[in-house]
Amino acid sequence: MANISLPQRFVTKLQNNQEIDGIIKTTLFYFGEILEENKLYFFYEYTDHGKKHIEQVLRASDTLITDDTFSNALTNEDIGYYILSVILHDIGMHIDLNGFNCLIDGDYDDIRISELDNLTWSDLWLDFLNEAKKFSGKQLKAIFGKDDIIVRSPPLSNSGDITENDKKLIGEFIRRHHPRLAHEIAIKGFPAKPEIIPFANSIDIKIRSMIGLIARSHGKDLRKCVDYIESIYGREGRRCPFGVHATYLMILLRIADYIQIDNTRVYKTSLKSKTFSSPVSSIEHKAHLAIDNIDFKWQDDPERIFVTASPKDSPMFLKLKKLFKDIQYELDISWAVLGELYGYVGDSEKPKIKYRRITSNLDTNLFVQQQDYVADSFLFKTNDEIIKLLVAPLYGDDITFGVRELLQNSIDACKEREFLEKTFSNIDYIPEVKVIVEKEDDGNTYFKIFDNGLGMDIEIIKNYFLSAGASYRKSLDWQKDFIDDEGKAIVRRSGRFGVGILSAFLIGKEIFVQTKSAKNEFGYKFSANLNTEQINVVKSFGIEDGTLIKIRIDEEKICEFEKDDYGWTKWYTLSTPVVKYFLFGNEIIPYKQPNPDNNDSLPITWNSIDSIGYNKILWTYSNNFTNVKLTCNGIVIPTNVRDGILNGLIREEPQISVFDNNAILPLTLDRNSISDKLSFSNELLEDIYKDLIAYLLVFENNSIVEDKKIIIKESRLNHSSLKNSYFSMGYGTRKYLNGYYMSSFLNTILVSKKGYILKYNYFIRKLQGVKAILMQLNDFPEGGFYFDLKDNFILFTDEKTNSIQDYGIVLEADCWNEEASKWDSFDARVFLKTEKYHYLFDKKIKRLTTWLKARCKFQFEIKDFTCLNMGNQKKSIFDESFFEQNSSNVHFIREYNINCQYEGSLILNNLLQKYIGDDVVIPFSLEERKKKFPLAFKELERYMKKYTV
Repeated sequence: MANISLPQRFVTKLQNNQEIDGIIKTTLFYFGEILEENKLYFFYEYTDHGKKHIEQVLRASDTLITDDTFSNALTNEDIGYYILSVILHDIGMHIDLNGFNCLIDGDYDDIRISELDNLTWSDLWLDFLNEAKKFSGKQLKAIFGKDDIIVRSPPLSNSGDITENDKKLIGEFIRRHHPRLAHEIAIKGFPAKPEIIPFANSIDIKIRSMIGLIARSHGKDLRKCVDYIESIYGREGRRCPFGVHATYLMILLRIADYIQIDNTRVYKTSLKSKTFSSPVSSIEHKAHLAIDNIDFKWQDDPERIFVTASPKDSPMFLKLKKLFKDIQYELDISWAVLGELYGYVGDSEKPKIKYRRITSNLDTNLFVQQQDYVADSFLFKTNDEIIKLLVAPLYGDDITFGVRELLQNSIDACKEREFLEKTFSNIDYIPEVKVIVEKEDDGNTYFKIFDNGLGMDIEIIKNYFLSAGASYRKSLDWQKDFIDDEGKAIVRRSGRFGVGILSAFLIGKEIFVQTKSAKNEFGYKFSANLNTEQINVVKSFGIEDGTLIKIRIDEEKICEFEKDDYGWTKWYTLSTPVVKYFLFGNEIIPYKQPNPDNNDSLPITWNSIDSIGYNKILWTYSNNFTNVKLTCNGIVIPTNVRDGILNGLIREEPQISVFDNNAILPLTLDRNSISDKLSFSNELLEDIYKDLIAYLLVFENNSIVEDKKIIIKESRLNHSSLKNSYFSMGYGTRKYLNGYYMSSFLNTILVSKKGYILKYNYFIRKLQGVKAILMQLNDFPEGGFYFDLKDNFILFTDEKTNSIQDYGIVLEADCWNEEASKWDSFDARVFLKTEKYHYLFDKKIKRLTTWLKARCKFQFEIKDFTCLNMGNQKKSIFDESFFEQNSSNVHFIREYNINCQYEGSLILNNLLQKYIGDDVVIPFSLEERKKKFPLAFKELERYMKKYTV
């Protein structure tokens, strides 16, 4: 039997009742060894909860009991049952994995006290796991010592796979619920394998349950325990059920468990050789070590406890101050309850505790002045006035942002209710929001927004709706309903920062709110302005589920709602929930066709990509929908999206619709722009390039070469991503290093007898250079253009060179090599109108650079054209007969070689390599293209459909 020392008064009292004394000794025999070993399987880092702790609590209890109370009020049974409750109160902390499995496997379900415990241990554990997987970084650090721990479901059936973090997780669960476990151990015994260890079985089970309740009370609100006693034993029996002063014993245990804190609970030698990974464990150990002495005896006031402590820093100073304040509260509530229950009893028999007050040396100015740290609380605070100051800087006094924030909250509420309704198989719920601007009988114009969403209960109103900066999506209640086991949100919520309600005051100076949670029988109403000191919230019956917000519009702002574009109606771009807008009785429809939702069947003109963290990202170049550049969960983000994406060679960004349940899109506080580059830029760019390649392969408006006949059509690809690209007639190797010109070349088609290519780097490099012709025509002849192209690629354009600057571009190659600090070689031959030649090369007037003039060698004149050669040694394919037939339609010709040593876009090139390959000339016939590029027509089929249907 463990040698647990009992206070002498207790021993003497027990000797008067041999039965109780025997039960105590038997219990100590079975449980004393557990307490003496003090091996906390799940709590290696905790302070002492073993034999020494029990002795400390019992000694503290003995100190707390007045002599009159001990002699005249307390019975042998009181003392015996109290000792058993002290043994029980922390015994649950000593269970091991086998014992824990007893709980989870349902071995204790048959004794669950339904009035106190709604859930079985298994259900309680599952709820806890669900919560734990959503722990914040702060919570993780408090339990595990690190904030990046991934919480898993511990493998309870295999002890060998249980990690230290698993133990800490289970330990946190047991810590929370060990008072309940103490109660159930009293009734059924200590959970263990192969069999449960019985606890004081010779005592009637009803009394054991009462003993368990006394033990349980140290972790439960005292008044709730008293109420439970009354519910079980009746009003008359509540003071002394079964002749036991149960409430007094609860008070005794609660206070004794507090005031026995001192440095004897910590093994100092052990402390020096180990560190604590859990900050909570470390702080608890330091708190115990900081207690120097607890004086129950030598005070001028005999009802005062005085504590001497030596905290080493301000956090520990504040922790101890809070601890002593909590103990004082416990003393105050204990005396109040004792007075309510036993006030009528005579003084000699009235159960009392010896102390009413607790003070410490920390309260003295001398102690504070002697420390090398400042013994006070320092933390960031906000002034109430900051709420008013935030409104204008955030939203610029623009009423449309006020509408957006309120609308966003309504949409969130509808999406949350929709999710919960579907969970309960209610398919009849139709989410809806109404936004109304109307004049009422009082002559004032009001803005109203009503949603039939989830509505608010009083806790949400108080802690989130009226609290600027408090985001409901970060609350544990929200996360329990809408976060899955992997910690991801399962419902869309656009609100993030908890500043939305401020925006209501952009519309008017006072708001009226009516709300009812679908879970409650009644709702609430209140009105407020920014200067309201106490908001009067009243209960309201018979109102609809959901939330109504009503604001009297400031006179000067009414006209903002009447502007022709009705911008305040254009914030939401999806079809669900249904949002209806009314202005003075007339319905306004902001978009004829809303954007598709992420669960909708995707229209052919929209594309979809997946990116880590996001639910879905949709994009389109179609103007048949809302034509909004960037939305998040359907809410417009009025920003220049180019700032946030890696554009590559794209000159026109698509419309992007982001679905982001987890709020990872980097938005600024006002939600008007993005604060960082978008993580899905590469995926988006790759998908746009796929669309471009698909378009290229089904393009049918290109020029076609049929032997010596050329049917001239479009020389630009004009994919939507390239529509704003500059059409460049310049040339030279350096052009292929510049993304601006590469975009132009990517949009430029060169045709040959075998097919067509793009003027872009990849095609030029695969062909190891291209013999090219630039031909400017006055008109594209309908019947075709006739001449033998031979092995050249040609670019036709009806854009003509006219200015001196233009001629400088088409004549002078951009071939400066910065690395070598020299001009790369280039060769070209040009034909320009002789009249223009004389104008440009006039020796008296400098219209072109001296270098270019020297480079251009006059060769001959033919049919109003002058031929200039810039190092081109090959014979021209244009002869006298060509000019005789075409001189009236031709404006300018350049024969030249295109060479490119620069790769261009790696993302695009990888896709071109996959789908086009090395043989890059695209046949004119669509059927031949399908045969030549089968993989592209298979994998890019969906992209191609939008261009072929």
